[in-house]
Amino acid sequence: MENEITNHGPAWLRSDHDPAAFALAFVNTYDPMRTITDLLANPEYCRVFLSEWCEMDWDLDWGKIARRLQLFRDDLRSTLIRFMSGELALDDFTLYLDHKLMHWPWIARPVADGQSFRVAFVPSPHLKPVQHVEAVVTRALADLIAELGPDRLHRCESKPCEEIFADHSKSGRQRFCGKRCATRFNVAEFRKRKMN
Repeated sequence: MENEITNHGPAWLRSDHDPAAFALAFVNTYDPMRTITDLLANPEYCRVFLSEWCEMDWDLDWGKIARRLQLFRDDLRSTLIRFMSGELALDDFTLYLDHKLMHWPWIARPVADGQSFRVAFVPSPHLKPVQHVEAVVTRALADLIAELGPDRLHRCESKPCEEIFADHSKSGRQRFCGKRCATRFNVAEFRKRKMN
C-alpha cells in the first residue's frame, strides 16, 4: 500500500518555491499592466506559468485546465477583494476558505530539519493536477493571512494595476505592490499638482 502513495502525486509545487508566493502569483495571473493581461486565458500561457512553479504531467488537456483554473482564480480573487475592502467579514471569509479546503484531502507528513521538527500538511497524491493547484493556493492564502493578519493583504493603489500583495512592512501601510507602481503613482500625482 505504501508503495502506491507517491511523494507528490500527479502535480506538486517545486520544493524551492514558497507556497504563499505561488498563491499570490496565481491570484495575480490577471494583471492589466502586463502585455498579456490574463495568463490563464490561453492554454499555452497557463502551461508556461505553471511550469515556473510546479512539476506535473505536461501531457494534459491544457484548454480544460486553463479554463478551470481561470474560474477558480476569478472566484478567489473577487472574494479576496471583497474581504480586503471590508465588504466580506472575516468570519464569512473563513467559512469560504473552509468550504474550499474541505474538498481536498491533506496528509500529515513529519519533517525533521537538523534540530527542528514539524508536521507538514501536503495535498493527497491522489488529487488531479488542477485540484492540487487549487488546494495549494487556498491553503497558502489561509496560512499567509493567519501568519500576517487579515489587515496585511492589500490591493495596489496605483491604477490601473490591480495586484494583490502581502504587506510585510513594519507599519503595515504599504500602498503599492512594488517600486514601479509607487513611482508611476507619485509621478502622476506630481504632474497633477504641477498643472493646478
